[in-house]
Amino acid sequence: MKNIDRKELALEIDSGASFIIETLEKYGFEGFVVGGCVRDSIMKRKPNDWDITTNATPKEMMNIFDRTIPTGVEHGTVTIMKDHIGYEATTYRIDGKYLDMRHPSDVIFSENIIDDLSRRDFTINAMAYNNKVGLIDSFNGVEDIKKKLIRCVGDPDQRFNEDALRMVRAIRFSAKLGFEIEEKTFSSILRNSKNVENISIERINKELEEIIEYNSSKLEYFNTVKLSKWLFNGYILDRENLDNAYRLDSFIDDHQFCKYLDSEDQEKKYKQALKRALIFEEISKEELNKIMRNLRYSKKEIEYTISIHSILKDEKYELLTENTSSDADKKLLLKYILRDLNNIYLVKYAIYSKFIEKNTNPSICFMLFNDIIELGECFSISQLKLNGRDIIKNDIASGAQVGKILSGLLEHVIHNPIDNEKDQLLSLARKA
Repeated sequence: MKNIDRKELALEIDSGASFIIETLEKYGFEGFVVGGCVRDSIMKRKPNDWDITTNATPKEMMNIFDRTIPTGVEHGTVTIMKDHIGYEATTYRIDGKYLDMRHPSDVIFSENIIDDLSRRDFTINAMAYNNKVGLIDSFNGVEDIKKKLIRCVGDPDQRFNEDALRMVRAIRFSAKLGFEIEEKTFSSILRNSKNVENISIERINKELEEIIEYNSSKLEYFNTVKLSKWLFNGYILDRENLDNAYRLDSFIDDHQFCKYLDSEDQEKKYKQALKRALIFEEISKEELNKIMRNLRYSKKEIEYTISIHSILKDEKYELLTENTSSDADKKLLLKYILRDLNNIYLVKYAIYSKFIEKNTNPSICFMLFNDIIELGECFSISQLKLNGRDIIKNDIASGAQVGKILSGLLEHVIHNPIDNEKDQLLSLARKA
């Protein structure tokens, strides 16, 4: 066991995780935070969650703690609830043979934490810590953090044949942490990459989305290990497109692009859609739709991505990145696009991608977008203060003529925003 003195590397453990570890120790058991939370703490990153490993069995944990959920007791895992937060605690274990490249045929509980750490995927995830013992780092995870390397624990061929998704996870950690994949580990991915085809697309999609979120440039690994053709219906990812998508985050932050969005979740959905559209810019809408359906994206994710992609593919929107005769002309053009797509944020992201490609400043154009948002100006029929029922109720028109009148009213309001009032629109509709 290789320990680093806790005075040399003292980590701040989440209060709930500390309570669970101290309680386990009170009852004569060991308890450590383990895996990604240790890695992130060493790197001064905020962990997303805190996993615990212990020599207590699931039955013993459920006897000790008042509120537990038997999440996966057959594999040694119990979720312990503390202050409305769930902490996964897993018994030290040795895995049996992996028969389906995902699940071990059986597990044997162990009293030795090194047995548990030795079955984990990468050295940077095979560290454990508590305040009493300090850091347990038997596989040199700290050294690999310093070297910025993704390295398998033990034999990489064995690790990747236990769970083939670990090959995609290696690329995801490379994207998320800015690390390179260690030579022997990468050579093993090259040898075994075809095994990824045995993994469910849903699991791959989750990893793929995180790579796109953190650093889409790392998707070029998929070309190198010959996974792109299989994942993307024969399409080989273009390096320039990947780099454009990667540059997007800092470019967006520089221009306060997202300041009108309601939530971080909404911002992420639009960002991800734009990145996908940029990555697959060269292919047709039909091809992109097929790829996304095969990768099990939701209807909404496909809709967002295709909407942005359609603007990327349409040359007429190049006008927006060039000087028009006046700001009014540019604003009018933006409104026509908004009228067509009916989602101001999707359109804003789509037009933004044009600036990304040219590496030009979108500030003036986006000021116009912001004006439309702040002033609540009308750019779609749904925003008119008059609807089809009003037209029919007032015996102005019926049938297809109602839609024609509403389109004409929208055209008028785009030029004359002040006229978007019900009485004024009724008067205009009677004259139509």
